[in-house]
Amino acid sequence: VTISVDGILTTTGYTQEDYTMLGSDDFFYIGGSPNTADLPGSPVSNNFMGCLKDVVYKNNDFKLELSRLAKEGDPKMKLQGDLSFRCEDVAALDPVTFESPEAFVALPRWSAKRTGSISLDFRTTEPNGLLLFSQGRRAGAGAGSHGAAPRADYFAMELLDGYLYLLLDMGSGGIKLRASSRKVNDGEWCHVDFQRDGRKGSISVNSRSTPFLATGESEILDLESELYLGGLPEGGRVDLPLPPEVWTAALRAGYVGCVRDLFIDGRSRDLRGLAEAQAAVGVAPFCSRETLKQCNSAPCRNGGVCREGWNRFVCDCVGTGFLGRVCEREATVLSYDGSMYMKIMLPNAVHTEAEDVSLRFMSQRAYGLMMATTSRESADTLRLELDGGQMKLTVNLDCLRVGCAPSKGPETLFAGHKLNDNEWHTVRVVRRGKSLQLSVDNVTVEGQMAGAHTRLEFHNIETGIMTERRFISVVPSNFIGHLSGLVFNGQPYMDQCKDGDITYCELNARFGLRAIVADPVTFKSRSSYLALATLQAYASMHLFFQFKTTAPDGLLLFNSGNGNDFIVIELVKGYIHYVFDLGNGPSLMKGNSDKPVNDNQWHNVVVSRDPGNVHTLQIDSRTVTQHSNGARNLDLKGELYIGGLSKNMFHNLPKLVASRDGFQGCLASVDLNGRLPDLIADALHRIGQVERGCDGPSTTCTEESCANQGVCLQQWDGFTCDCTMTSYGGPVCNDREYRTGRVRGAGGRSWPVPGPRDAPEEGGSLRAVLLASFSSLLITRD
Repeated sequence: VTISVDGILTTTGYTQEDYTMLGSDDFFYIGGSPNTADLPGSPVSNNFMGCLKDVVYKNNDFKLELSRLAKEGDPKMKLQGDLSFRCEDVAALDPVTFESPEAFVALPRWSAKRTGSISLDFRTTEPNGLLLFSQGRRAGAGAGSHGAAPRADYFAMELLDGYLYLLLDMGSGGIKLRASSRKVNDGEWCHVDFQRDGRKGSISVNSRSTPFLATGESEILDLESELYLGGLPEGGRVDLPLPPEVWTAALRAGYVGCVRDLFIDGRSRDLRGLAEAQAAVGVAPFCSRETLKQCNSAPCRNGGVCREGWNRFVCDCVGTGFLGRVCEREATVLSYDGSMYMKIMLPNAVHTEAEDVSLRFMSQRAYGLMMATTSRESADTLRLELDGGQMKLTVNLDCLRVGCAPSKGPETLFAGHKLNDNEWHTVRVVRRGKSLQLSVDNVTVEGQMAGAHTRLEFHNIETGIMTERRFISVVPSNFIGHLSGLVFNGQPYMDQCKDGDITYCELNARFGLRAIVADPVTFKSRSSYLALATLQAYASMHLFFQFKTTAPDGLLLFNSGNGNDFIVIELVKGYIHYVFDLGNGPSLMKGNSDKPVNDNQWHNVVVSRDPGNVHTLQIDSRTVTQHSNGARNLDLKGELYIGGLSKNMFHNLPKLVASRDGFQGCLASVDLNGRLPDLIADALHRIGQVERGCDGPSTTCTEESCANQGVCLQQWDGFTCDCTMTSYGGPVCNDREYRTGRVRGAGGRSWPVPGPRDAPEEGGSLRAVLLASFSSLLITRD
């Protein structure tokens, strides 16, 4: 075999086998072939671009002037693509770089109803990105899928975790094929060639071909939209009914890297020219790879984690409390008091198979809804909530609605513990089809969903309160605390709500880190109290409440039980006491506040008991714990008393309980094992003056409250004045006390000492304030 160029002998070689005859099939290709990348023995993957003339084939028997026959339209000649029978300058196919996930180029609609081919080269180091996407109009819901989303034809190529995937649906069922056997985000050029004829076809990655057969009966690919390269337009995301199978579209993960040599149905596409004509932002007319590490300059602020991308850095701001490209913008904080929520009501139903969710939270309650997706038409939900101080993830995909084989039920994952410590925590959820990941403060647990159905439908994204309740049997407890930095599939919804960037946001939660006092009630006298249904605390317990008072003593909570079991929370000399008996005898835990808490300020109380019988008492930020051996269950019965008891019941309280009177002050944010009772409406009995709200004392101490340097003592229903260290008496220390003696000369006065019958049990004292100008004074005692 001899090859010569311009009459010059270039090379001579020999066939490897013992044959001399060259056979041919039915076709002889000039300038390219339908599947050049898969031709055996050839490293060339693209068809020829440029001019050919005087193309002649001859053998021992005949001579074919192929270029002349093609120009004359010989019926045996078939032309494919854009051919002109004159020599023209062919523009070089310059590569382009997509510099950010938001960058894209829109190509004309691809008409590939029965056949079609696409080839391109790409180069990146990033693991995820949408390379190509186009789809058609939505058809009606498929048979046997009552309530399911209408289907639309689509074609896509995407990178997921470094692997290239082909996605194709011709209206009767989609395929998702991993086209590369190894990761292709190694920074080297990767060639892709896609060929399709009806339902059959192949996709070749670096000359490794993988055949496919589309499901269903349809052989027509009906695409109506433009063919998007590199990503999707921001404004078109809502209007386009994005197929949930294309995960990078839902995750807003555009492609970042280089693309060159794009051919569609054999015709080249001038990507540089298209990008310039569209003024495509973030598309550069070259391809180079920078060797300098982008993260070396530490660009991420406020603790953001830097990751290397393609000629760029990527800042992970989750957990920092900040947003933005370099974590420079403080994330919005919302405060919830148990009656507050934020609800994102999306313009259209959304269907996804992949979600990335992150948020930060701070709460002292062990129960409460963080975030949930909800649907108006199904029980589908992805829900995050505090459950016993743990983070609980629930994913429920309603198979009954779409006619699929149901799984064993909602999938649940738990992560973290004692998260109700009034500190900021970060939670992240990653779902990819059946795979689940739940992370709390960078500690991750994983799970795998059962069943084949992986599509999540939702109309709303809710926080604080789950308002869409038609399809759930157990409503999560409302949230009391603070949420910040909610990002759902790339959308920072809290900040969009605050900034007015979206119009479909409804909320009554309050912006900013605010003090939270939920549903306060006032016990106006020590004889006032409420009775609720029995406290359910058999195996474990999480109680939370806030209080504010000036009284040093008072019973806050009491529930008796079978045998000697009971629980008491009381205020004793300005400190919280927790007294209980699980059957091993009474035990007392005292709060370790650094000062008395009857200071007319709000204080937070957490009382908990875990299944291991570890008791915790937390007052504001001060915590004490105690482990109890023996019996583990608290078997309560009868009514739960809040704020006090009837007078005759105080005498029968266990010996470690000090209270002999009720509580006078305010209670708020009461949480009984995740239940938020309305103390007024849910009360079985209400005795005395118990009213909504908390106005506090009608009069408060000021510098002028007590005259003559008397000390003001704040009381719940007013104040009193301590006149001990003055020479005055009366309610406000402005009454003169005894005066004796004469202005001139000697004078005296005597007071009888009290007799034994009148003497106090523990001794007494005599106080005298002397105002004198004598040089000498005699004080005697008989």
